[in-house]
Amino acid sequence: MGKKSKKGVTRTGSQHNRKGGSSKNLGGSARKLSTGSTRNISSTTVEVPVIVEENAVPSPVKENGATKSTLPAGLEASLSMLTVAQQELAKKLCAPPLNQSHLFEAWSGVAADEKVTEKKALMEQLERVDASYPNGGLAAYIANARDLLDKSKRGVNPLEGWNPSVPTGQAFSIGTSEYDAVESIGLKSVGTCGFVLVAGGLGERLGYGGIKIGLPTELATETLYVQYYIETILAIQSKYAPKGLKLPLCIMTSGDTNAGTVKLLEDHDYFGMDKAQVTIVIQGDGVPALTDNDASIALDPSNAFKMSTKPHGHGDIHALLYSQKVAKTWLQNGIQWAVFFQDTNGLCFHTLPLALGVSSKLGLIMNSMAVPRKAKQAVGGIVKLEHVETKEEKTINVEYNQLDPLLRSAGYPDGDVNDPATGLSPYPGNINQLIFKLEPYVQVLERTEGAMPEFVNPKYKDDTKTVFKKPTRLECMMQDFPTVLKGDEAKKAGFTSIGAELCFSPVKNATADGVKMQQSGTHPGVAATGEADQYAAVRKIMQSIGCQVTDAAEEVYSGITVVPGPAIVLKPSFVSCPAEYKTKFPSPSNIKISAKSSLVVKGSGVVIESLDLDGALVIECEEGATGVIKDFVVKNKGWVRVADESSTSSEVIKMRGYHLEKVETAKVLFKKDGTIEGDYPPPKAKAKAPPANGNKVSAPPPTTTTATKKSPSFEAPAEKEAKEKETTCCCTVM
Repeated sequence: MGKKSKKGVTRTGSQHNRKGGSSKNLGGSARKLSTGSTRNISSTTVEVPVIVEENAVPSPVKENGATKSTLPAGLEASLSMLTVAQQELAKKLCAPPLNQSHLFEAWSGVAADEKVTEKKALMEQLERVDASYPNGGLAAYIANARDLLDKSKRGVNPLEGWNPSVPTGQAFSIGTSEYDAVESIGLKSVGTCGFVLVAGGLGERLGYGGIKIGLPTELATETLYVQYYIETILAIQSKYAPKGLKLPLCIMTSGDTNAGTVKLLEDHDYFGMDKAQVTIVIQGDGVPALTDNDASIALDPSNAFKMSTKPHGHGDIHALLYSQKVAKTWLQNGIQWAVFFQDTNGLCFHTLPLALGVSSKLGLIMNSMAVPRKAKQAVGGIVKLEHVETKEEKTINVEYNQLDPLLRSAGYPDGDVNDPATGLSPYPGNINQLIFKLEPYVQVLERTEGAMPEFVNPKYKDDTKTVFKKPTRLECMMQDFPTVLKGDEAKKAGFTSIGAELCFSPVKNATADGVKMQQSGTHPGVAATGEADQYAAVRKIMQSIGCQVTDAAEEVYSGITVVPGPAIVLKPSFVSCPAEYKTKFPSPSNIKISAKSSLVVKGSGVVIESLDLDGALVIECEEGATGVIKDFVVKNKGWVRVADESSTSSEVIKMRGYHLEKVETAKVLFKKDGTIEGDYPPPKAKAKAPPANGNKVSAPPPTTTTATKKSPSFEAPAEKEAKEKETTCCCTVM
């Protein structure tokens, strides 16, 4: 049997490399979703009956003693313009059992020397997809698709024979001694993490023309998502990494987002991270769309010389980390953990040390960050499954519409119900934020090449299940990694659960869709809630240590209800996890922040001992400088959100329904030379001797500050020139 050489991924290349040879199905037992999709969940390897050899060609047909080719006439006439490898691939696709000769039907409608560029483009596309699909290329893809589509049509019960139970893991609440203890364990490991950002998406669904990681997380500082992630990684590196160890970041892009991602990073000098720390891997062309149960590959409706492809899913990240030797290189360089997160979740790092603590404490290979869920809530639940015959174990995400039937069939007559003691389902909700112990993770990648079980979700036109409403494709998900674990490995998958308000607020929906979701009781996942939740998470942590922070009343923008403030942005250089808050706010009862306030703090050298804020305050500390805020009273007009549904506003404003007017701002800058700029009185100001009558010395007079105009970065409507305002900044002389 002929074999192709391995092909690696480049910044403009295919998904991942593969080995030639016989095709393999990634699983033996199939799982069919109630919506009609089918997937494999067993790690057992079985052979798929693909009998065509790598270099096989169609057998010629004899007619009246003469040999007649079985190739489409147009392809036969055009073979000479193709490379030898392309000729062999085309012949293999036309031959049984693949039977994809329809891909070349349009070639018969033109002369051999016409549409040369288009013909070559199709063959190059087929080559790329063939090379990118692991363990057998297009032949394996077609065989796997036929197997899964057949099971879907027959209604195979994918979870038959598996008994569910509550998985290994721990649930926490912020501000408890248990949280603090486990977080302290995780802090010992956080400085040896590599980070994997799954960022293959555009912002079209949000009404944004760019890539999603280029969106601002909030308007107070206009920090971009990728900027926030990198700043957090750099802060963790500076505080916790062993000397000389730089924490790496791998970004998975797609063909649609790669160029924009590279440009964004280069335009901003990688946001302070060394370029060598960043690795970009590209998903490539996707996988073929399929038109029927025989896995006939679809052509682009607008171009008969182009194959129709669809994304294969974020499960490709494992194969890319394997094929590009990313995970293996990290391990060799001293990285011990891999943290997977998605593109627009501004809360993803608050609980990272906590999850690492759970992984260390329980010896987990894979740890899924999770959130509490109500029974029957439309969120997939993390469940431990044990096969009744083989006793094989799997801890996986089970979709909510499967979980209740699964429990009923396994002897739980009430199905998915809340635990009376907690009021919650015992099966926590999956949020696709994963932590892997790197050494065993790499070992599994070496064994599996990172290939994940696939599923298919065809939408049938009728009950005969023979015709699709639209082409389907095979998909894979990164959270299905536990399905390839074997033996004792499978027992080392678990979860860490904490309220979504601290770890999960994705921005993925258009405002109109978010309004409907919020009305139905589901989190809307829009830009306005992403921003509001980012402020709220910081408030929640501050309140948990005793800071007096008053939540604002609800407001509605473009139909979305949010709690807009106080808008508090604590940059990662200042604090990067809850454990650090107690150090930065050593006297939390002396911190008072009103509902209308906005606070931004940046710099590792700042400590805030006492603050009474009723307005807007920005504190910055230069690298190498230190500064203490004490007995500081700020009262000004602050920053104001203004409803904005103007058609001329920028996309960033439109998706929120408001812009931010920075009316008055108090500012403090601690400089490396020991001086202080801005509105804060010098911390070493000497008190005058008290008057003879014993009266106290009056506080320094109010500091005059200049009103700040609204930032024009996102083209918010211009406002009138602000007049100079006064900000009262009082320092009690001790």
